[in-house]
Amino acid sequence: MAKWKFIEDQLMSNSIQAAFQRANVYREEVAETDVRRETLRKSLANLLRRLATQYAVAVPADRHEQNIQKIADDLSSQFSNERLLANDRFRLGVAHKALNLYLKYLWCLGKIPTPPHCPFDDEIIAKLPLTDQQKKDLRWTKLDSLDGYRSLVNAAMEKIEQTGHGSLSDWELEEWGS
Repeated sequence: MAKWKFIEDQLMSNSIQAAFQRANVYREEVAETDVRRETLRKSLANLLRRLATQYAVAVPADRHEQNIQKIADDLSSQFSNERLLANDRFRLGVAHKALNLYLKYLWCLGKIPTPPHCPFDDEIIAKLPLTDQQKKDLRWTKLDSLDGYRSLVNAAMEKIEQTGHGSLSDWELEEWGS
């Protein structure tokens, strides 16, 4: 149990760090030492852990999208009066990255079945059949709508149909870092 707690803590830390990097989550005036940053990270970790329990069985795409939206909305609401978040919003793109990356780790370790979607970062978005303008408009760090997120998912689905991969997760795993 202690070994799994250690590994899971590392997975969570890496997932949140990756989701927050370059995403400008906080207002410019919020100091690096502001304790509210840690409160936000803990709140996100609690949400991710709670939502991840659903993924012990296959979760349909629409439910997965609801979970991503829930993260964005819950954290936006929780911190709405704190003057912490950039534009007073925890963006959907950051929520998707945190959840999808955490699920990817759990899947790779055999803890859950194949997740319905994959993490979309700049490297993966660059490989999607989208125009340069679409790629710019759909940057994960700026993304804050389910319609935009669905555009990424649909483009990735088109890509896996071309390549013959069975799932978005399988395709992204092979493409990441290649």
